Amino acid sequence: MKLPIQETLEARRTRRALAPALRERLRLLRRRTRASSVMDQPLALARLVAIDLETTGPDMHRDHIIAIGAIAVADRAVQHGDAFEALVRQQESSCVDNILIHQIGGQEQLAGADPVEALTGCLEFLGGSPAVAFRAEFDAAVLKRELRTWLGLRSTTRFIDLACILPALFPGTPHDSLDDWAGHFGLVPIGRHHAVADAYANAQLLMLALEQAQRLGMDKTRELFELERAQRWLGRRR
Repeated sequence: MKLPIQETLEARRTRRALAPALRERLRLLRRRTRASSVMDQPLALARLVAIDLETTGPDMHRDHIIAIGAIAVADRAVQHGDAFEALVRQQESSCVDNILIHQIGGQEQLAGADPVEALTGCLEFLGGSPAVAFRAEFDAAVLKRELRTWLGLRSTTRFIDLACILPALFPGTPHDSLDDWAGHFGLVPIGRHHAVADAYANAQLLMLALEQAQRLGMDKTRELFELERAQRWLGRRR
């Protein structure tokens, strides 16, 4: 087990090893992120990013990102023109069972984008906006670890978990999975276990959640985070 000082030194070495142009991109991004304040933005105007990560397996502490899909929700609409997708290069392809799930073949995985570039692009796309995912603790943990490994950065992305807020906003619904909720609202599936398709499903569910939140009198981004925190404290996340 590494001591915190060892992790800090390793992260610093990783950052210093990055190309100068990339370090400058990250510096500008940190400045822009610090300058942005999303918590007190009106829900109707705030930019939220629905995101999905496809990984080499189900272990958030070990497996790696294969693909990233993200799409923004802002101004009361899913912003189809404000989207991000990246296939991340692997040092070795994942197992056959994993390939069958995600339909990303071994050769595709070996020919993906440089992880440093893909993760930097993802951070630039997020731009300090809150990320929204289903079972968000998985995406948050994997992204945090990968950012530390490849960029030497501590993740500052705030996540909202749809699995927490949907049962609170729509009480009395027994749904547990993304497929359950999509079916409940009659959302037409465009594919599952593809990062951008799952991100789009998250975006559609987020739109419904925002509309319901506003009907219930919520008007600030902060209130979604407070709702999620309350659900976790009460043990009501399904």
